[in-house]
Amino acid sequence: MSSWIPYLKDAFFVVGSLAGVLAFLRPVVESKHQKDTERLGAILSKFPENQIMALDSCVYSSRRIPESVLRPFDEIEHKHGDGWQELKFVGPLKQILEPEFKCLVAEYREFREYVQVPEWEPKDVDGEYDWFFNKQAFRDGHVVSVQYAEHLQQATDAATQLRKRFQRIQAVTDLHFFEALFGRFYAPRLFKSRGLECSNNALQRTSR
Repeated sequence: MSSWIPYLKDAFFVVGSLAGVLAFLRPVVESKHQKDTERLGAILSKFPENQIMALDSCVYSSRRIPESVLRPFDEIEHKHGDGWQELKFVGPLKQILEPEFKCLVAEYREFREYVQVPEWEPKDVDGEYDWFFNKQAFRDGHVVSVQYAEHLQQATDAATQLRKRFQRIQAVTDLHFFEALFGRFYAPRLFKSRGLECSNNALQRTSR
């Protein structure tokens, strides 16, 4: 038994040293976490949440997408590509948010591959350009091709994926400081509990 005492002393010394380092670093890391949380809140405030929650319906049922929904995504795509400071995170949330925003940009680009001329047409509505589905783009002579239904379904699937990605980024704001420190463990559990599992297919396709 006495042979284990030196090892136990060493173990307690290591644990005590780690606890001291963590206590010393906590104010710094917590400050960075707070800045990232504020930065994320500022980004999310630009998005019309209610309209994004209805994006799937806008595509499949209404067949009309307000420009106000697309504008914040356009801005994120532009700023992400140019490496704007607004999208740079420096605290524990970085490990979660950087890949999530990367996927968001890839999924938005894929969504806009469907929502574009001629399948969708922008029309001025009270000074805003909303996008309307153009069924005539699928006309073959006097017959409308069944491909229009396939296009709508694919566009809706892309909209669903984009909405869920936005909700995942929203959900990150609910992580507490200690959960953020172990984000690779807690974030997937949080997403799963809210039914927000997502594939990274769009990102993989754009990386090829």
